[in-house]
Amino acid sequence: MNDFSGPACLVAVHAATWALRYEYPNEAMEIMVLGSEDLGTSVRIATVVLPVAGYFLVLGLLNSRQHPQLLTARLDFSLLMLAFCPGFILPALERVGLGPPVAVVAAVSSAVAVILLLAPGGYSWTVYNLSTDQAHRVIRSTLEAMGWWYESIEEGYRAAEPGVTVRVGGFSILRNVSVRLVGGSKALARRFEGELSRALGRTRSQTSPMAVAMLLVATAMMVAPLALMAHRVPELVRLLADIW
Repeated sequence: MNDFSGPACLVAVHAATWALRYEYPNEAMEIMVLGSEDLGTSVRIATVVLPVAGYFLVLGLLNSRQHPQLLTARLDFSLLMLAFCPGFILPALERVGLGPPVAVVAAVSSAVAVILLLAPGGYSWTVYNLSTDQAHRVIRSTLEAMGWWYESIEEGYRAAEPGVTVRVGGFSILRNVSVRLVGGSKALARRFEGELSRALGRTRSQTSPMAVAMLLVATAMMVAPLALMAHRVPELVRLLADIW
């Protein structure tokens, strides 16, 4: 007898059930009930847990690269919303009687609407795997490469000649830094982004303990839905063996 595990087992079970439902109706019905219960529970949990697991996986990978990683603030916000919106929206939609497929579509549509309405505008970026001290050195190097005379202010730096302000903020736990360019044209912002990207490419980073923790959490969250089905696998296999 072959060993089955996870989704492969459920696929085999459902295929065998459809093939044997007329010859062994009672056993087939029992298999269908067991498989449907486990699959339904796992799907509900997966639709909430897997997006968050994917988000932690992305953060872990970004924070384990050799150089800091530059994302636009809009992309960073979009990843956050796509990860956490299903966990808030799907339970509410199921409570009002929507089926799982309709609820998933509605949750994704709601997340996209939130992104379009609330995503940061202007010229702003998020840099991962970069400490605050490193960020200030990179920003100063970028301003010098731009040929701007600048002065330090409480929120970042001010360049008087082009009339722009660079605001710098950090979130040390996730090792990310936010950079926002206030003032200036779109062409100026693109040039600033290019110089900032080159300065980050010259900066070395090390994998932080938080990056390792995020990767471990992401792996555990991805395995959790399969683990919920594991306790029913022997029973499903036994029923198939009895039929055969």
